[in-house]
This record gives sequence, C-alpha cells and structure tokens, in this order.
Amino acid sequence: MSARISPRWHRVAAIGFALATMAAIAAPAPLHAQSTGTIRGTVTDSSNSRGIAGVQITIPGTSRGTVTNDAGAYSLTAVPSGSVTVRVQRIGYTAASRTVTVNAGSNTTVDVALAPVATVLTTVVATGYGSSQRATVSAAIASVDSTTFARLPVTSIDNALQGRIAGVQVMQNSGEPGTGVSVRVRGPASLNAGNQPLYVVDGVPMLQGSFEQITSTSGQRMTPISALNPDDIASIDVLKDAAAAAIYGSRGSNGVVLITTKRGAGGNKFRFNITSSMGTQSVEKKLDLLNATQYVTLMNEGRANQAQTPLFPAGTDSINTDWQDAVFRSAPMSDVQLSVSGGTDRLRMFLSGANVAQQGVVIGSKYQRQTVRLNLDAQAAPKMSLLGSIGLTRESNDRVPGDLNVDGIITNAISLQPFSPIRGTSFGYGGISQNLLYSNPVAYAAYSTLNSGTMRALGNLEARLQATDRFTLTGRVGADVYAVDELRWRSPKVDRAASSSVGGEGVSGRTAARRYVSEAFGNYDAIRSEFQQLSLTAGGSVERNTSDFNYVSGTGFPTGFERYVRNAAAVSTFDGGATENTLVSYFARANWSAYDRYLLSASFRTDGSSRFGSANRYGQFMAVSGAWTISDEPAMAGLGKYASLKLRGSYGTTGNQGISDFASRTLATAQSYTGTTGLANSQLGNPNLKWELTKETDIGADIGIFSGRVNFNVDWYDRATSNLLVQRPVPATSGYTSVWDNVGAINNRGFDFNVQTVNIRSDKMGGFEWTTDLNMTFNKNKVTELYDGLPITATVSGRVTSVAAVGQPLGTFYLYQFLRVDPANGNAMYRKADGTETAAPVAADLTFVGNPQPKYFGGLTNSIKLGNFDARAFLQFSQGGKVLNLARIFMDDGGNSRDNKYASVLARWQKPGDITNQPRMGSTGGARFLSSRFVEDGSFARLQEVTVGYRLPAKLASSIRADNARLYFSGRNLVTWSDYMGFNPDVNSNGANANTVMGVDYYAYPLARTLTFGISAGW
Repeated sequence: MSARISPRWHRVAAIGFALATMAAIAAPAPLHAQSTGTIRGTVTDSSNSRGIAGVQITIPGTSRGTVTNDAGAYSLTAVPSGSVTVRVQRIGYTAASRTVTVNAGSNTTVDVALAPVATVLTTVVATGYGSSQRATVSAAIASVDSTTFARLPVTSIDNALQGRIAGVQVMQNSGEPGTGVSVRVRGPASLNAGNQPLYVVDGVPMLQGSFEQITSTSGQRMTPISALNPDDIASIDVLKDAAAAAIYGSRGSNGVVLITTKRGAGGNKFRFNITSSMGTQSVEKKLDLLNATQYVTLMNEGRANQAQTPLFPAGTDSINTDWQDAVFRSAPMSDVQLSVSGGTDRLRMFLSGANVAQQGVVIGSKYQRQTVRLNLDAQAAPKMSLLGSIGLTRESNDRVPGDLNVDGIITNAISLQPFSPIRGTSFGYGGISQNLLYSNPVAYAAYSTLNSGTMRALGNLEARLQATDRFTLTGRVGADVYAVDELRWRSPKVDRAASSSVGGEGVSGRTAARRYVSEAFGNYDAIRSEFQQLSLTAGGSVERNTSDFNYVSGTGFPTGFERYVRNAAAVSTFDGGATENTLVSYFARANWSAYDRYLLSASFRTDGSSRFGSANRYGQFMAVSGAWTISDEPAMAGLGKYASLKLRGSYGTTGNQGISDFASRTLATAQSYTGTTGLANSQLGNPNLKWELTKETDIGADIGIFSGRVNFNVDWYDRATSNLLVQRPVPATSGYTSVWDNVGAINNRGFDFNVQTVNIRSDKMGGFEWTTDLNMTFNKNKVTELYDGLPITATVSGRVTSVAAVGQPLGTFYLYQFLRVDPANGNAMYRKADGTETAAPVAADLTFVGNPQPKYFGGLTNSIKLGNFDARAFLQFSQGGKVLNLARIFMDDGGNSRDNKYASVLARWQKPGDITNQPRMGSTGGARFLSSRFVEDGSFARLQEVTVGYRLPAKLASSIRADNARLYFSGRNLVTWSDYMGFNPDVNSNGANANTVMGVDYYAYPLARTLTFGISAGW
C-alpha cells in the first residue's frame, strides 16, 4: 500500500524543476565579462572604525547582493556597468546608500562607515523564497542576529532563543543534555497534530519530530534541531503571523523559523576564526528533602496516628545519606569552533568544524557533537550563480532514566530513604541486603547504559539564473538524511531493577529518516519605477519523506557477555517497518509598494498531501497584508527626521498535517493465530479526513522615536484553528477504539511587543554605550469546540492530569479540588461535584484546577560597551502559569508510600486545633489524592545569562598573529527566583512534542548552572 500522491503530479513538478535547472545551465549569457564590473570595499563602525561583519550589500531593483566577512570586507561581482546604487544595511546601524559608476571589466571601491543605532525599519529579513528590507515588510516577522546568541554556553539553537523573541515561548522542559525544548509561536493550537514550528535551513525544511524507539528511559526526546551548530548561523527570522507563514502553507500554522547560515565573501582574501571555551556545570538547585532523623520521626508518627506500632526502631537514623549529592556532580563542558571564509570574485566559501563535549550534571549522562559545514557560492557565468550548502553532524548521547520514569537515577535519588547506604554487598553497592526500597541509582549509572547516536546530513544545491535584469529563475534540490542508532543495556547487577530477575536486558534500535525536496520558482520585478514597485514570485515544489526502523531486545546474558542482543539467551521483542509520505505544492506571492510607504502583499499556496483522503488531499492557503509608513508622508517630513511610524495589518490561513502517514486509511497488520499467519484490523480509516486550518488576523505597528534611539514593535493577533485533527473515540463494538477525524477548534488571542532603546550613546570612539531590549507576550488560549462537546483527558504514568475542554485553556489540570485540612482530625478535605466537602473524593468530583500556560512571558537584555570591554545581562521571566508537581503523590502523601518526603511536610497537622494546609501523617489522612494541593505557582524570573568580554588591543592581538582577539566569561542559568518546590518551574516531563499535557513535573532532570571561559580570535 502506498500513500504517495498521483505520479502525474510528480511528473509536473519534476518537469518544472528540470526546465528551471536546464535553463540555468544551458541559457546563453548575452552579458559578457566586459559588460560588467566588480564593487568591493569595507564597511566600518563610525564610532570605532572597526569592520562590521554580516552587513547586507545589495543593489536595489536587482537580485545582486552579498554580505561582509568578519573583517567588514565585501566583494560584489558581475555588476552591470554604468551608474549603480549600492545599499548597505545591518541591524543595529543606520542604513546607507552610495551611487557609483561601474566601468566594464574594472574594480570600483566603495567604503562605508555606518552609525550605530537601534532601528526597526532598516534591516533585511528572510521572508521565504526571498528576502526584503524590513521597511517594505507588512507581515509580523521577528529577527535574531547571530550576535544575539554568539558565544553563549548552549548546545542548541532553540535554547539560545529562550526569551529573545516576542510571541515565541521557549520552554526548557528538562536539563537533560541533547534533548529538545518546546517552542510555541503565539500559543498551542493543535490537540494531536503537533505544535512545534517548521524549521527551514537555507531553504530546506528540516525533518522534525522524534525518531527514537527506546522511549522508556525518559519522557524527553532528542530533537533534530540539536544537530545545527549555533556558530554557523548568520540570522534567524521567525514568521509569526499567517501573512508571513502562508507561503509555507500546510506547515505554517505553528509559525516558521527561517535559519540562514554564514557564507563567504570575495576579495581574494581568506579569513580564519577560532573560538574555544571551557566551562563547568553544577545543579542549579537541590530539592529540600527530609534527613534521616526527620524521616524516621514523621513515618513513625503516621503509624502512631493510626494506633499502629512504630515502623522504624530506634537507631535507624544512625546513617544519613544525601542521595542527591551521590548522583549530582560538577560536570565539565568544552566547545571548539574553527572556520575559514573568503574566496575570489567568482568562488566564495565558508568552511567550519566544531566539537562540543558536555557531561551531564547527573552521573551517567553525557552529550557530544561534531559538525562540519561547507557553503560554496560560485559565479558560473555573468548571469548564473550556483550556491551549495552541506552540513554534517554526528551526535552521541548517553542518557539516564529520569522524566516519567519510576525506576531511574533521578527518581530513586529523590525517593530512597535517607538512611539507606550507597555502598553494600550488591556488586559493591547497597541493594536488597541493605533494605533499599528501590534500585540503587549510583549502581544504575555504573552498570546500565543507554546510548543514542545520530548521523545527520542536511544540504542543498541551488542554481540562480538572472534571465533579465527583472527576472530571476531559481532551481533548488535539498535533502535531509537522519539516522539514529540506539543501544540500551540493563544490567542484572542492579538488584531491585527488573533486569536483575531476567539475567540482564539488551535492546537495539535503528531508525533512518530521509527528506528530499526539489523546488523551482521565479522572481519577477513587474514594475520598477521611481514611484512604485511590483515584484512577483511563483513556483512549485515536491517533497518526499521516507523512514524505516528495526527493533530487537533480548534477555538472559551470560557473565562477561553484555549489551548486544546476539549474546542473549532469548529474543523477547522484535519489530520493524517502513513508511513514507509525499507533498506537492504550488505557490505565488505579489509584493507591491508605492512611494516606499504604501505596501501591499498577497500570497497563495496549494498543498497536496498523501496523508489525507482523496476527496480532501489538496488544501488552499492564502494571505493578504498591508502597511502604511506614515512617517514617510511629505506632510510628516519634519517629524520623519526624528521618528518613524509604520502601521501594519494582515489576514491569512495556514494548515497542519502533522499526523501519521496513513491516517486516512483503514489498515491491517500481520497477526499469527495458533501458529497460522493471518491479518488483523489495526486502524479505522476516514476518507473524508482533511487539513487542520488556522485563520489569523494581525494588527501591528513599528514605531521609532528620538532619532531611532527608542523603537517599538507591537502586534495584536487572533488565531482561530478549526477542523482539529483528533483521534476521537468510536464504539468498541466496531472493532476499533478511535478514528482520525476533524473535530474541534482552539483560539489564541493576545499581543506581543518588543522595545529597543539606546540609553546612552557616545560620540567618542570607545565611549560608554548602553542599550536595552525588552520583549513581552500576553496570550489567552481557549478550546472553543470539541466532538459532542466532550472533554478529552490526558494521563501521565496512568493518572489523569490534564484535559482539553470547551471554554478552558488547552492542558488545564483536571484533578480534585483541595479545600483545607480539618483542624479537628488533620484530614484533607476536597470539594465534591455538588459543592459540599468530602474526605474521600471520587472520579465524578474531578474538576478544572489550574492553567499551565502563563499569562505573560518575555525577556530583558541589557548590553554595555566601554573601550575594549563589553557586558551583557539577560533576564527571562514567565508569570501566571501553574505547574503540577506530580512527584508529590509519593513525596507528599502523608506516608502512604515509604518514599522520602519534601521538607514542607514538617508543617503537617499534629494535634486538634492546628491550622495548616499540610494533612496529618498516616495513610488514611487523605494526603495521597492527586489534587490541586500539588499544583504550584510556576511563575519565575531567571538570570539566564551574564557575559563579560574584553577585546585585546591590536598590538597584543598581533602578538598571537591575530588582527582581533577577545576573551570572555559567561554564565547561564545563574539564579532563578521562584516559589516552585521542584528543580525547575519551566518544565514538562512529557517532552517537547506533548500537546495536551503541559507543565507536569514527574521526576524531571534538573537544570545546570553553567560557567564558561572562552577566547575567540581571527586573522
């Protein structure tokens, strides 16, 4: 059975791409080298005369452009002879234009000094299948320059985006190295189809989702985005509203993150850069637990409250073990980055290599990554350029059981009784003979392992033909190839672990996923006059995705033969399979402007996905946006020197197809019966299944005052998602339990804003400068429709925790409502469905008790410079969200279990008349019910980063043969201000791909405080 789109559509798109590529290769070049020239020069900072890297050099009205290298040098080849205007622009500086005369066959030098300024209208942003100056953009696009996250002690780009962009919530989830974070652009909008944004690297949409098979170790998953090296990134542009994202149609409903990697500059020069850093990590916070004496006292008190004999005899507390200290450690990390960029006027390159090594703060965990990137730009002919990019990544991740795992290193370190010894007679560690309740976490780290290794190749080849001075044709092929190899070993030496009773367990899993993309599109400047411009973009693409996997596990390993399944006495589980899907797309966009102040844009895209039924396979997505730059009106000429104002508005639709490949089809699977091969129904199909649809309205403004020293970006939005892709229940008498269907709707409404200020700016070289950047987002999420109005509950470890219910925010906690502790007897009292009190609630009493989504979140960055010194401090904050501390069902249950407890239980009820919210000790006091008592305030403010740098004087830098060198010290996750009792209030043990379950902490891996020292140099 195939889920492919009809072959005729493959042929149509393939022919289109082939024609584009052939045109690019075979088209004659009427302009010869003698009719063009070269413009080269250097762009410097007017305040200190230093070269500026990453400056956009363009010739308005053409596709010609380049960027400066790290020294500020650039070279622009194949420029038509005659009078030419060169535009120079970069975020943080006032743009400049120079008109020069280019002579055929010669070089023209254009050096430009840019004045630093905070500005909202003069930067260049990626828009999907092209780029635009921000002044001409009418949609909501947020940009992050590479300097924002350069030299941060992070291993992944999504970590570096935390708190940096208005409207984009980045949740850490867990401190486990190499695992993914949750990214939500303007709130969650889907129940089952995914809420992560689409990542596009140099035009190639990345593979997303989880490809792991061995998931019982942790609720966290590795993420393909971790394979990207942050130091290779030149810029990140986030398409937030539908008008910006609709050009990506079916994948744009959760926002689009466009990542542009660094490229080389010409000028017959090569530039070398090296950055090396080393640091140490430690646990940011330890849990406040009972010591041995407190534990014995309270547990015996619980027995006495129930007229039972003491559980522990005198002297039991003679040993006091801090199990957290036993599994947490100071962990080193290092990062080495090497790059070379440059080239000639016809061939430019950027080559980089990097190695990241990070031990986890929990024993047994470790993450390593090696990356290589090569970007090439070739001027094959005066009108034809070729661009190629390839990034190779190898990752190795040693993982430990934590989130969602009830028998793991973190879980048991928190839960074990504090008088249990670490060392003992079980292969050198404490175990059954020392009366340990659970498996010894230190022994687990010593003897059991799980390694996940990945190999990644992500690249593209692009041909651009400047057919005329108004028409550019582009053909592109790209690929993303990802392979995961997992090997788990559960040793029989760890007693009380399940593996000890079966002679050890070995598991091997292999998964390979591939995405191939081919695109062809043209850009045409239909109108290009002094008064108005009209540019058109149209094209098509074909995308094919395939994946396959194998899985095998075995038990019963002889002494000395471990780990590999071939050594097992018996194969206990095996599996394997393959799947594929195809996407065919056609898209068009028009951008019109008049007098550079009236802006209008419209886009349309059709996507056909093999995941849907034949009747609804194709979805249409459109968007329109407009803007008016009021400050450019002639009547505002006087004010325009000191202020800028642009009003924006947009409306658009985007889609979501993030479901399984054969969701619309009725499926069967092989099934044996009494040794006879047969088939069994496995999935009920729905041929009417169609696209999830998001409609979004955005109204915004870009404002600059005080000559650009204070700038605002403000947006109000309303996102309505309908036709939710949901697995709704069906009567079991049908032979099935659920079916994929389009039912329900979710709404997100709010506003986000960003404020940039230049607080102090010196006119002197090396003078004191201070800038501030503040962003905040207010989002209100609500489920507005569900199948028959019935709520959909979600569970964690078999317990109902969260719900999607009409009128409530997605992920609302669905628990018993705790009211008080009865001062007469110390019993916990709960609200019944009829409003009365009870000490023994039942399922009918479950109710909505808290929203995990914050009321607002954001970040505040302050940067200062003085002479050769620079410093930056970044504060991240989130207010109003709740966290369900699910581990408290064992750690705050009144002694119903023998796990260690939070020290907060010391405030328990002890005698009649005590007023407290902590029930009495004992298994009958009602403390064990999963209720709002375990829902805590997840508000926090975190000093996320402080970096201090010193640029060596030129003479000193030259002594190491460098033209610039910088030393820096950086700290991350330094201090968190929060009332939350767990490790981290910014948490979700269900991982980055969870939709309904949010803000649940079930033995999460703690965050690490990181201190790093580094040096960077270039020559």
